[in-house]
Amino acid sequence: MVGLIVRLRFAMWRTAMSRSPLHLVSSIVGALAAIGVLALLGPGLILLAGQPVRITALTVPLFAVITLMWGVLSLIATGVDSILDPARFAVLPLRASELARGLLAAACTGIPALMLAGLALAQTGSWLGHPAAVPAALLGGVLGLLTAILFSRAVTSALAAVMTTRAGRVLGAVVVSLVTLLPLGLNLLLTTGSLAADLSSFDATRSATVASWTPVGWAWALPFDVSTGRWGAAAVHLALALLLIGALWVVWVRRLDRTLTSPLTSAGGQRIGHGRLLPAVLGTSPTATVAARRIRAWYRDSRLVGIALRTAVLPVFFVAQAVLTGMPGLAGVGVVTLAVFAGLTLMNDLAFDGPAWWLHVAVGVRGWEDRLGRALASAVVFGPVVLLTYAVSVAIGVIGRPVPWLTVIVVAFLASLGLAVAVGAVLPGTAPRTGGNPFAATSGGAAQGCLTAIVSFVGPVVLTLPVAVAAAVTAGSVPGRWLTLALGTAYGLGLLALGVILGGRRLDRRSPEVLGQLAHAQL
Repeated sequence: MVGLIVRLRFAMWRTAMSRSPLHLVSSIVGALAAIGVLALLGPGLILLAGQPVRITALTVPLFAVITLMWGVLSLIATGVDSILDPARFAVLPLRASELARGLLAAACTGIPALMLAGLALAQTGSWLGHPAAVPAALLGGVLGLLTAILFSRAVTSALAAVMTTRAGRVLGAVVVSLVTLLPLGLNLLLTTGSLAADLSSFDATRSATVASWTPVGWAWALPFDVSTGRWGAAAVHLALALLLIGALWVVWVRRLDRTLTSPLTSAGGQRIGHGRLLPAVLGTSPTATVAARRIRAWYRDSRLVGIALRTAVLPVFFVAQAVLTGMPGLAGVGVVTLAVFAGLTLMNDLAFDGPAWWLHVAVGVRGWEDRLGRALASAVVFGPVVLLTYAVSVAIGVIGRPVPWLTVIVVAFLASLGLAVAVGAVLPGTAPRTGGNPFAATSGGAAQGCLTAIVSFVGPVVLTLPVAVAAAVTAGSVPGRWLTLALGTAYGLGLLALGVILGGRRLDRRSPEVLGQLAHAQL
């Protein structure tokens, strides 16, 4: 059964590659990125083999953070690889445990898992200077890899089940937001007082000790315990790592069993009100109707609730670092990044409609009306968040020059919106299917999303750069600052208008082809 599922995964992967050139290109880019990470970190880890334990111990906090980020990124980024959707196996006489073993083996053949396996092997090489710790490092690498993969599966499956109701969506969004902050807290905890200017005084022992008693560090701490002669701690960490893997396995298998026995469940059945407020405020034109529908989706659709919350907590990393390090520029960069990401959420907005977009085609909604309505919805949802984050940063003093930073933030938001409405009309992207796991993504869909996001993120940066330079040059002049803000806002609105026009023309010309793409956009 394990071999059959693995072969099925590769067969589906080859089919996807042959049907979609973009799928193929994005997967190649993902593979090259993984190779780049291995080429960058692998030799450095192996070079630690000739160093004292106090330096080699750096592998423990490093891989603890990697394991934690593995689960966090499955919630805030591309989700888990669901090219083999468990619901499709519901008609077959399979037990959940049998299917779980096959899916786990298939997951280990993905590009991210292979990259982590390569890093785990390099981590084993970093302990070659301590022969007794090598077997423990190899065992810890295997357990750490299983922990990371099962962690992402168990967390996303359990949270997806919670987010099927409105109250569950609120709870799930809060959980996702808190989880997003975990890497920052762990980073501050592990690096405080442990970094030094050179190797002669560098000591990672404290960080390794702290990380070894966190769930994500239990497996990776085994070679450190053995090399320092802490055999009792090694036994405890081994037992805890095995218990953690067992608990994650049980959670995942139970969720698979629920999926196999109730494959036709839906997130519907909620009572929906008449929605009089938005039409009264926005009007009843086609543009306003599209905007109102998308605004409602941002708080009703569990797939979008998570995206909104993950985007909103993004600047917390930068603002907190600015407060702790005394570097006010970090807070400004964080708010600008929030503005860009908030605009880019519109990029695959069509994919969340899926085949239901046929209604726009049938009633003759013009392309520019669709594009402008979606841009207006994103401005209503994310605009206040961007401005509130900016205002709080100014109030606590981590943004020193408010007007120049405000100019850059406004232009970055408008430019990203304009680019997103234009790119989204050409590449609608992918989205989890309606009522399905809101954190699911196929390996190719995730790679395609990352590739498109990289291109779309570079675009707003390039478009905003001239205004950023102008804001820096005029920062010393009060009239110059306000003039730059006014001209920059006009420039940003022009970019948004250009994106609406180009994206609208694309939809007008090729709406049947776009509808065909959307038929396969939900995973």
